[in-house]
Amino acid sequence: MVLASTIWPRFGARPFNAAALAIAMSVSGWTQQAQAPAQKHEAAGTHAKTIEYKNTNYGFSLSMPESWKGYRLLWSEWEGNVPGDDGKAGVLRGPKLEIRHPKWTQENPYEDMPIMIFTIAQWNKGPDVSAAPFGPGELGRNRKYVFAVPPRWDYDFSEGYEEAEKILTPASFHTFAPGK
Repeated sequence: MVLASTIWPRFGARPFNAAALAIAMSVSGWTQQAQAPAQKHEAAGTHAKTIEYKNTNYGFSLSMPESWKGYRLLWSEWEGNVPGDDGKAGVLRGPKLEIRHPKWTQENPYEDMPIMIFTIAQWNKGPDVSAAPFGPGELGRNRKYVFAVPPRWDYDFSEGYEEAEKILTPASFHTFAPGK
C-alpha cells in the first residue's frame, strides 16, 4: 500500500475514503497507462486500401477495408417510442441500413453494420429504440439527418464483430449535403 500512503497526505484524504482515493489517482494521472508500442504500431497500420459506400440521397458515406468489397445493403425500418403531448407514448419510424459483409452466410453470419437514419426533429425527441438503458450512438449528421448505431448492435458477438466495431465509427463515417 505504498502508493496509497503517498497519496493520502497529498490530497488530505483518509484511508477509509475509497472514493477520494479513486478521484485522487485519476486526477493525478496515476491510473493512466501508456499505450504499448505494439498497440501504437497496430493503430498506425490500419490505413490500408479502402472502399467507400456513398449515399447521396441521405448525404453520407462510410469508408471500409477492401475486404468488404462485394458488401450487400439491406434496408429496413427502425421504430422508437417517444412521450406524446397527451402523456401517451408516440411512435416514430425511419429507415435503417445494414451493410452486410460479403462472406456472410446463413451458416456463418458475419456482423452487420447497422445505420439508423433520423430526421433532426426525430432525433431531438430522443426516441427509445430498444430496451437498452441508453439510446442510439451518433455517427454524424448533416443539415437534414442524424445517423446513429442502435444500442447494443454488436452484443451478439457474431463473427467479425470486432472488425465491424472498428469500421463503424465517426472517423470512418462522413456526411455531406443530401440530395433532393
